[in-house]
Amino acid sequence: MIIPTPKRALQHVPALCVLLACAALTILAYLSEQRHARENLALHAGADAAQFQRTLQDGVDTYVHLNRNVAAYLTAAGHPRAAEFDTYMTTADVLGTYPGLRYIGFVQRNARTTPVSPSAAADPMFSYPYLYAYPLDQRARQAMGMDFSAIPERWAAMQLARDSGQTTATSKHFYTNIPTTLPIILVFTPIYDATIAHPSVLQRRAALRGFVFAVFDIGEMVERVMGLEFHALFDLEIYDGAVADKNVLYDGDKRSHILMADSAMPVARHALVKVARRDWHLYFFPKPLYAARYQSWTGLSILLVGFALAGALSAATWHWTRRSLVRSSQRAAQMQFDTLFAHHPFAVYALDLKGRFLNANAAALHDFGCARDELIGRPFDHLVVPEQQQEARTRFHATLLGHSVSYQAAVSDGGGARVELSVIMLPVKTDSLVTSVLGIGQNITAQKLGEARLQESRKMLQLVIDHLPQRVFWKDMELNYLGCNEAFCRDAGLAHPLDIVGRSDLALAWRANAEQYRQDDAAILARGEARIHYEERQQRADGKVSWLSTSKIPLTDLAGNTVALLGLYEDITERKAMEYRLREMAHHDNLTGLANRTFFYEHVAQALTKARREGSQLALMYFDIDHFKAINDGYGHAVGDALLQGFAARVTTTVREMDVFARLGGDEFALLLQDLREPGAAEEVADKLVRAMQQPFEIGAHTLMVTTSIGVAFFQQGAQANDVMQRADQAMYAAKRAGRNRYALDGAQSNTDTWSTVSIEPI
Repeated sequence: MIIPTPKRALQHVPALCVLLACAALTILAYLSEQRHARENLALHAGADAAQFQRTLQDGVDTYVHLNRNVAAYLTAAGHPRAAEFDTYMTTADVLGTYPGLRYIGFVQRNARTTPVSPSAAADPMFSYPYLYAYPLDQRARQAMGMDFSAIPERWAAMQLARDSGQTTATSKHFYTNIPTTLPIILVFTPIYDATIAHPSVLQRRAALRGFVFAVFDIGEMVERVMGLEFHALFDLEIYDGAVADKNVLYDGDKRSHILMADSAMPVARHALVKVARRDWHLYFFPKPLYAARYQSWTGLSILLVGFALAGALSAATWHWTRRSLVRSSQRAAQMQFDTLFAHHPFAVYALDLKGRFLNANAAALHDFGCARDELIGRPFDHLVVPEQQQEARTRFHATLLGHSVSYQAAVSDGGGARVELSVIMLPVKTDSLVTSVLGIGQNITAQKLGEARLQESRKMLQLVIDHLPQRVFWKDMELNYLGCNEAFCRDAGLAHPLDIVGRSDLALAWRANAEQYRQDDAAILARGEARIHYEERQQRADGKVSWLSTSKIPLTDLAGNTVALLGLYEDITERKAMEYRLREMAHHDNLTGLANRTFFYEHVAQALTKARREGSQLALMYFDIDHFKAINDGYGHAVGDALLQGFAARVTTTVREMDVFARLGGDEFALLLQDLREPGAAEEVADKLVRAMQQPFEIGAHTLMVTTSIGVAFFQQGAQANDVMQRADQAMYAAKRAGRNRYALDGAQSNTDTWSTVSIEPI
């Protein structure tokens, strides 16, 4: 047995140290590259998934807005005929514009005529069949008359929409009248009687007319919104609320990786999408095709080349320590080292103690743009760009002290082009003394170029944001502004978007709303949930009042922690004013400002329903201006219009504020008296009206004496609105036949076939 002497054992220590150091550096470089690759994949997958999440949110919001647009149309149009509704939908091409939309229509609330089972979930007082449905195909015709509240999922959503006044979606369920396993959701938007104030829940329940509903095939809607590129890159799973098999709304590959805890498919992003007051949980899984985009052989190359280089350096060191004993082994090791040195994919070079090139491989000559004879003996820092030369010399001197260093530097090749390198410098020692320096440089020019392009893309994004018509801003967790676009800057009264940084709402033009904004923003950041497309009123310091449609979204980091708030809004003041004018035009007479015929007939029908239910007294008066045609023909239409306005104003000041007074057309007017103590109260009102007209009307230069004839009809159990209106009209003509300037009671009140007329003597 040969027992190694201490001296012989010490000969192997330097080689072993070099081997371990190189191996450690290689492993560290490999692990760093692998971690970078994983982080790069996770970062890109998370960013791409976030973009697709926004695409789905925007697409779903567009679908939900369809309901609101139809609700606005029905509110403005009153009760259009089915053919008009069908034409409206066909012209809008809703089925082609909104893939996945199966049906859209209007569910009308009707008083229930038959009781429901106590165990049923349906509304006990009302039924909800649909009045309109588009398209009205065979399936829709078969479901005609079906009570929507009899389906638990729909009734639950209808109640939430009714009480909140907001568009609400159902949970996942299936068609009830056809056998299918395709899941659907319905979205309900409530429509209220515009004549009844409804700020509270109880008032909204009383004012409800019905719902606009839309039926969506979730699978088709999601796939058309997300597009073909998404399906090639990601698998998406969507759950309604909690993660459970029964709550699966959509599963791209029909295999629930979340429920199976499938580690082979890591989650790229878990996000929340708000869909008409319901939370959809989204789980994005990158497919192999996506991962292949970022697959790199760099890690394996580092491992192979690093270990090979470590072995070569270790062999060279061992060769130098034993050169007197093993000359042949030294030559073999040197040849191996030279081979690895020459064929390393990175730029590898050797420097003497003064920083001059001793040797360089082909990759180094290529990156430096020099021939070998031009490079050997040249100081290495002369290749470095001037602004980085001092840093390079500092790193070199640290290596001479025995330290391994890494840094980034840029060199100019022979043609003047800039080459970016990631450099590692290793001290080469003999008997613990540094005899030379080995440098390894990885060309990262393409990576730097990519980073520069990313920065340019960010600038381009800011430019796009600045040219959006919407106002965009973002705040930190302390609710101070981090930035904004040009449009927001103008609203804030600032000269440049950078001036917003660090400010709060208390320092801006809308300081009157600052506390409200602060509370809203703090609540959104605390919940971590976006608030989308809500309307709010803004009071500015100059007294200007605006209406805004606002969305605010909490921003999170890669760990899912909320770090900032993104907001955007648009000024909808003109739209709000237009909506108000449309409502006024739909229910009021342009000349007198009174309720019009449509509004009056609707109110009469509601009053009759209430009178039947409560057993209360109700009277309806029908009257006009005696000999109005002669006045109109004799004095002209301008005088006639002024007389109609004066007549309407005198009646308005005579009757109660709660009474409904309307102009039906021409010089015909109608008055609805509710909650009468007794029939005689209606006669008192009629008497006041006839007497009120005995005072002359001053119309410009004309003094006109005007009288009126009034017909009074009373509500009777079983009577319909048209019946009461007709009897009041007949009573008015009875008053005219009796000599005008009087009122007449309809014969049905006294159960006779005669008319009871009362003449009013002048006061």
